[in-house]
Amino acid sequence: MDDARFTHLAYYQRLVLQIKQQVTAGILAPGEKLPSVRDMAKRSQLNPNTVAKAYKQLEADRVIEVRPGLGSFIATSQPAPQQAELAALRQRFAALTVAIKAAGVDPATVRQWLDEEMGDGQ
Repeated sequence: MDDARFTHLAYYQRLVLQIKQQVTAGILAPGEKLPSVRDMAKRSQLNPNTVAKAYKQLEADRVIEVRPGLGSFIATSQPAPQQAELAALRQRFAALTVAIKAAGVDPATVRQWLDEEMGDGQ
């Protein structure tokens, strides 16, 4: 993932975000098979252990399903976030909001950023 916004993240986290972005953009469809860990490692020029860690995170996040003997697939249904997940996201959002306010970023700019990230600004 070449997005400069994510250079501060670990490589496996970048891969997780890249795959999640492709799913939300419809580039990767439900039921679509992902490359094997080795193939993805070659494609993305990452260590296979890094790719395996990303796949495990995606499975824990219910973005992919692992079918023994067949491989990893984009989950056929994206379940609604659980309460604990929503609460954790809300806490992270609140902390980010404090940092944004402390940096003096105006609300209009924050709304623009949010629209762009959520896909509404295009």
